[in-house]
Amino acid sequence: MNTPRLLLHLTAIFIVVVPLFSAPSQDPDDYLELGDAALGQGRLDQAIENYLKGIEIVNEEHSLETEVSLHTNLATAYSSIGESGDEDAQAFTEKAIQGYENALKSYSDNINDIVDKSIEKNCDMIAAQAAFFLGMEYQDARTPQDAVDAYQYAYQLDKQHWAALANMASVLHDELKKHDKALDAYNKAYSILTNTEVQPTDPPEQPKFILSELQYRIGLCITHDPNRKCALENDPDKAVDCKEMAAHAFSLALQFDPDNENAKHMLATTTADATMKRASNKYVKSLFDDYASNFEHSLVDELQYNGFERLRRGFDRAFDGGSPPIFGKVIDAGCGTGLVGEQFKNVSSTLIGVDLSEAILLEAEKARPNLYNELVAEDLIEVFTKKHAGSIDLIVAADSYIYFGDLDPLFDAMQT
Repeated sequence: MNTPRLLLHLTAIFIVVVPLFSAPSQDPDDYLELGDAALGQGRLDQAIENYLKGIEIVNEEHSLETEVSLHTNLATAYSSIGESGDEDAQAFTEKAIQGYENALKSYSDNINDIVDKSIEKNCDMIAAQAAFFLGMEYQDARTPQDAVDAYQYAYQLDKQHWAALANMASVLHDELKKHDKALDAYNKAYSILTNTEVQPTDPPEQPKFILSELQYRIGLCITHDPNRKCALENDPDKAVDCKEMAAHAFSLALQFDPDNENAKHMLATTTADATMKRASNKYVKSLFDDYASNFEHSLVDELQYNGFERLRRGFDRAFDGGSPPIFGKVIDAGCGTGLVGEQFKNVSSTLIGVDLSEAILLEAEKARPNLYNELVAEDLIEVFTKKHAGSIDLIVAADSYIYFGDLDPLFDAMQT
């Protein structure tokens, strides 16, 4: 599942505003300040020009802090252009990756020559941020192992860098399917943010939401393998029910953020809560909005899913080998990207795709632009009882009804 990262790109590491009329400079530190001022005001071309001038003249006589900062902030400027939708975005993303790598090379080549411990610490922090940003670039570029390596390096340089751990865990869990390693990284990130004695690097403005998400994802890691053996860290020889541990994580997530719909759903699922009649619309929409761009690839190519084809074969068998009739209005309930709709297009006069996720419907339009006569982002019960009440001739649904624990209201709506 292609789950969003916990963070967005941060701004440049050093933002130092100087007067726009500053005199021409021949010193790397001055070019760094000029570049940072331009970057902070969104004048990216001017920022890049100044950083490049500083890099061109920096040498061993200047501070390592300045050299690493020049490369790092140059990369951040390139990255900002890459995120802006510029037609040459890919080229700027590649330049950003190269810039962060140059920053880390400058750091590794020279850090052992630094004697002053405070300067060494500052260089460590700047390099850690460069590694973190590099990880984000690799994550965007869908090179997950490179992203993990970069995040791991950021954490190696800065043991309070909770965001590097959280993003690394996200890649390990979602992309590389290394759930045990993801669990360890999530737990470390959580420990950093809940340690009141040491200030975390770049603490979140609203830590409760981050802590809720971390606990939710800890629960996901625990529940992923049904054969997992669980134990408490302080008593590793005593077995503990993994479902209880996962339920505790989901419960903690809700204590931090009572509106965390994902955690609500997973807590009810884990504890078999009969009071939960169905997954909430907010949960399902969020799930598939996050999943949309990778939905079909993951389902068909990676999981070899063919339920949509088997559904059509079962439908045809109901007509004892004869040709099925043409139905007037057909609802593809929970249509996704159109895998099922494609199977039933030839028996539909009007084919309507319904899904809660607008992002999935956009993917359906891109993948199969002429498949549906109408696409509707709406709750199925609302569609059955109001929008198309009394005019539906056939409903097809593959894997969408599993989100209804209690099917009675849905079946009642289908008969209106």
